[in-house]
Amino acid sequence: MSSSANDFEKVLRAFIPKELIPPTWKFDENKKSVENIESLMKYGQLGIVKSAEQLNKDIGSYMCFPGAPQHFDMDPVVSPCPYDYASLKNTVYIYKKDLYRFFGSKDICPLKQWQRYEIEWALQECLQRMDFGSHHEMIVKPDIQQIARDGERVLKKLMEVLELSEDYEIVYDDLKKNMLDFLPVEIRDTISELFEEIIESYPTEKYSVELSQIVTWIGFILEAIEVYLRKESIHLPPFNSVPLTKPVVRLFSIDKNHFVMAHELLKTLKDHNIDVSGFEKEVNEMPKLSAFNFREVVQKVDKDVMKNLEFVKMEDFRLIFAQTPIPTCDGGYCTLAVDALRDVLMDMIVAKKVFQTIEDKDWIHIKKFFKSIESYFDQTRGVYYIDLKDGKTIKDLWENIYKTHLKRSSQKQMKTLKKTGFPVKHLKETLQFFELEKCFEGILEYAAPIYFKVTTDKESSTSHLHLTMMQCQVNSLVRKVPMLLKFMHKQGACDRLSIVGCELCDGKTLVDESAPITEEEPLANKTNPLSSEETKPEPEELNAETPEETADTIEKPSQKKKKSKKMKQPTPSEEVKPKESNACPKCERAGKFTREANEKLRLSKIEVKQLRKDLIRNQLENEEIKQKVMDKDERIRMLERLLEEKDDVIKEQEEKLKEQSAVIEDLRRVEEKEDSQTAFNEEAEKIEDVKSSLLAIKGILHTESPVTKCTEVVNRLIMNTRNEETKQMAGMEMRRFTKEATEYMDGVEDRLAMIQCNQFNAAEEIPELPEFPVFSQGFRSIYENIMKSRPPVICQQLLSLSEKVSDELEDTECVICLNNMDLEDETTKCGCCKRRYHNGCIQDWLKVKMTCPTCNSGLLDEEEFPVLV
Repeated sequence: MSSSANDFEKVLRAFIPKELIPPTWKFDENKKSVENIESLMKYGQLGIVKSAEQLNKDIGSYMCFPGAPQHFDMDPVVSPCPYDYASLKNTVYIYKKDLYRFFGSKDICPLKQWQRYEIEWALQECLQRMDFGSHHEMIVKPDIQQIARDGERVLKKLMEVLELSEDYEIVYDDLKKNMLDFLPVEIRDTISELFEEIIESYPTEKYSVELSQIVTWIGFILEAIEVYLRKESIHLPPFNSVPLTKPVVRLFSIDKNHFVMAHELLKTLKDHNIDVSGFEKEVNEMPKLSAFNFREVVQKVDKDVMKNLEFVKMEDFRLIFAQTPIPTCDGGYCTLAVDALRDVLMDMIVAKKVFQTIEDKDWIHIKKFFKSIESYFDQTRGVYYIDLKDGKTIKDLWENIYKTHLKRSSQKQMKTLKKTGFPVKHLKETLQFFELEKCFEGILEYAAPIYFKVTTDKESSTSHLHLTMMQCQVNSLVRKVPMLLKFMHKQGACDRLSIVGCELCDGKTLVDESAPITEEEPLANKTNPLSSEETKPEPEELNAETPEETADTIEKPSQKKKKSKKMKQPTPSEEVKPKESNACPKCERAGKFTREANEKLRLSKIEVKQLRKDLIRNQLENEEIKQKVMDKDERIRMLERLLEEKDDVIKEQEEKLKEQSAVIEDLRRVEEKEDSQTAFNEEAEKIEDVKSSLLAIKGILHTESPVTKCTEVVNRLIMNTRNEETKQMAGMEMRRFTKEATEYMDGVEDRLAMIQCNQFNAAEEIPELPEFPVFSQGFRSIYENIMKSRPPVICQQLLSLSEKVSDELEDTECVICLNNMDLEDETTKCGCCKRRYHNGCIQDWLKVKMTCPTCNSGLLDEEEFPVLV
């Protein structure tokens, strides 16, 4: 098996749980990665996966992080090209450790295949000798396309030199010598050794031209790296050693919450010799891998420092089985705590299918497992991360519990679904098919909303089914184990994990299970922890009205009895009661007298308690009667006194109003005087105006909720068409609009935060907001053809504020005759909706109904009702 194929299979098996890979499946090195995944999906264990292409993309994203070749112990050639990330100021960044994968990529080299392989191998060996520092550091992305174009010109000049030369070997030797002379010593020795190995396979007598091209390209790339490092002032020995300049901090996000790693922020600022005394002690006392949200950073970091900080937005890739490791500032890797929990739940539900084989007595082991890992998922902390080593420990604990208590010798095999569709009316039958109703009571309440949410942007109905069932089980499980729901809510990840109707988000409280779990009392038989009605204490009257008992069975009044469904049979020793000796009749009479006295005492206590309650009730009734029979004459006298005092109060209020008016007038004069004497800074006024505009935009976004409206419009179109291409186009349009609208909202928040911390000296430095999205012309046309009406304009106020949409709609056809309107055609425009129509068409229309055909606003024929001058 080739090295690349072997490495890809290694990553695939690390990404997909082993239970979902049948032992009979074999990786074929002669096939492409997608083809191998397709063959794996035919076994039916990956029903939750949308398609082989999507799974292949997820595997590529999973291993796309700095240090991935070393982490997976694989050839760097197999790893995909690394991602780039944009900062808040729209500068593109990459991980510093990925620099060699950009410059060493064979995709930018125009030479033959074997030459590209040798070049990539040589450059990787050279660049790995550099000191890249910690693998979390980020640098400005180089312009690789421009470098590739410059390299082609260099190779073209080389060919001109070779055409004029009589001896190609001499040219090769000169090129090699010139390249080695300018390289640092640490790189020079490595290059010399590499070329000796290359010449063994490709001797100079036969391949002098190809070797000259290889030497030229390697020399050009290494020189381009040095120029790039010096231009951007990047510290990367041995090519460039300079003091650190601009601090760069990664900005992560969960949904709309933005945050940074606290210890990374502290280390970055300290490395740049920035004073961190204000919050250093706080960070050092925080647990490792804790986070600050962006607003906390603004409060803790000095405003002048914030102006120089560069925040790089990290893309939030949500993969199906495992998440891409995140490099940390201490040289390790981590993942979001909620993602670590999700991976465990995926292993339970999707890989091991625990809740399809579990029995009531097995719930105790599930509960014990979550209790054992509760320290890893702190319900009191904000957003934080978990080290991958801790994540492996959690999975090992789960594997041990599963193998010891939950694994079945012959697990139930899932039948193949005969139908590809998933009608909502068959939800209950589907749940019974998966045997989930017996495990999770009330799971149907989550199924329908989750299914509709999943089907908005998915295609495969089979993956709909499996994804819906997985999310239903997660929703039910977190209700049975409330600590999971509390943790997810505290992390702000309810939407991330598709929690339906989170009680904590709705302001409700959860009731924890107070009684310890035992082997005799399975979790499935316990009271629902989210139910508050069943956990209320019984009234005292019910406790008092108990059947008569003997003195041997009397319990304290406050004590409750818990009876199991099956009463435990008494042992012989319990059945036999101690009897008084027949030889002592006095003792027998004394015992009988004692029992009778105890019984009378018990009944007396009950009677006294009841009498006390009656007494209190009577006292309350007497108080109410006294209040009702209050002296009416006294009340009348009180009302008369109030009426007499009313005029005095009115007079006093009028005087106070006059005084207040005088004070307000004095204040107004003082303010006018101060305004006339105070000269505000022009730039500060401009920045304040921009801030006011941003706040107005923020208010509009909050009121209009553009993402929700877009989803409603697109779903309305999808529900009214059966054309799969139209549905697919509509889904793409919704994802595009949602992405652009989210970026627009994030841009508003980021600019407000940066203005608040004075990152801008002038209004011109504030980057302009991106264009607020509108539906594409293609979508509008399809919507109008299907729905017979135009799609609504979302956030019209924002389109007017940003001046991105002209005052007049760009009409291409007349709505009345449905023919295109040419420039030379005479048209009439509606003053309300700005829609234009052919003059003849609108005149015929207005003879019947004098309203606009589009917006129903009033419209008159300009020839019959000319404008008065």
